[in-house]
Amino acid sequence: MKRLSLLTLLAVAACGSGNDKPSFYAISLTTPDESFWSPTIQVGGQSFVMDLDTGSTTTAIAGTSCSTCSNVTPEYMPGSMAVDEKQTATTEYADGTGWMGEIYQDTINLGSGSPNAMFNLVDISTQVVSGGVEGFFDGANDYQGILGMGPPENAEPNTGAYFDTITTMGGVDPVMAFELCQDGGTMWLGGFDATHAQAAVQYTPMLPISNNNAFYSIDITSMSLNGTVVGMGSDDFQEPILDTGTTFFYLPTNIAEALTDAINTSAAQVFAGQSFDLESQDISCVSASGATDAMIDAMMPPLVFTVPSMGGGADISFSVPALESYLFDGGDGQYCLGVGDGGSEFGGVLGDQFMQAFVTVMDVGNGQVGLALDKGCSASASKRRSRDMTTFHPHLPKPRRK
Repeated sequence: MKRLSLLTLLAVAACGSGNDKPSFYAISLTTPDESFWSPTIQVGGQSFVMDLDTGSTTTAIAGTSCSTCSNVTPEYMPGSMAVDEKQTATTEYADGTGWMGEIYQDTINLGSGSPNAMFNLVDISTQVVSGGVEGFFDGANDYQGILGMGPPENAEPNTGAYFDTITTMGGVDPVMAFELCQDGGTMWLGGFDATHAQAAVQYTPMLPISNNNAFYSIDITSMSLNGTVVGMGSDDFQEPILDTGTTFFYLPTNIAEALTDAINTSAAQVFAGQSFDLESQDISCVSASGATDAMIDAMMPPLVFTVPSMGGGADISFSVPALESYLFDGGDGQYCLGVGDGGSEFGGVLGDQFMQAFVTVMDVGNGQVGLALDKGCSASASKRRSRDMTTFHPHLPKPRRK
């Protein structure tokens, strides 16, 4: 999907324990319209705004040699300390976009006291266009590249992995966590700030990472809406991926259809007989003139889903309000569907629409994912920012294609 927007991002001071090495690093994120979230990074002394993507691994930045990146600025210029590896890399994402370019070894830093990471990244010389219309860069110059946070198994040949580098060589504990707010957010490295969660984080197993499953993924054992079960079993959910590079919440076709039907059963009572169309070419919205977000959350049922417990025993259940899971405020009195049909290839992608409700902890070292409903975002239900549908261009499922 078209990638869109990103303001500059200021790295926040690391949260520490008073020792020489902080217990974790807190990196500020920005998001102009909740189509994606981004840190600002330093690469060889140059500053760039980057699309934050846990669904891919290779880091790539538009270079000065990129003739098809005319609207992107600043562009990467390898400095005197950068090493040309005399190799190229290319990638294609699930949304059909991608890039190709020269591989350089260079140093990246995310600020907030986080360590420098030297590894192989890509100087983009050409962006790949999807369907002859949309390219990797959307023309708005909101970001200049992609910061891949995925495991090394998903890196393009001869390129590196930022998170693996800082955890194996930079002394950072192998934990990353995210709080995706409507006015920005935080990425934690090496731990997380538990005060941002409503309750203690509960953990579910992370499925083993391998060349066949090179993503951070979990099992979902059940999902329901207003008492109607719309999905059961991990086979149905096809090992859903936690992906900050995807805007919406994508489900296998049968589950997406069942969930939309259940949503429409309730929507008929709330939105004067209107319904959402999962198959719409555009984002499906209904009109609710005079309604507030608080009213919609009160009248529409929460999404309830369960995951296995890391410690065994009973599954863990979460009840998530409508506007933090399957709907979003589209502005001008309209409310829109945040669920998409993931088909068969990427049938389960837990994108930003899903993750925004939580403090999400990817504890790679212990093979687990932690979830707790968020309380740290400053935008409350009564102050939730509407998206501007004239400029909002959500990203389609975007894990890197193997």
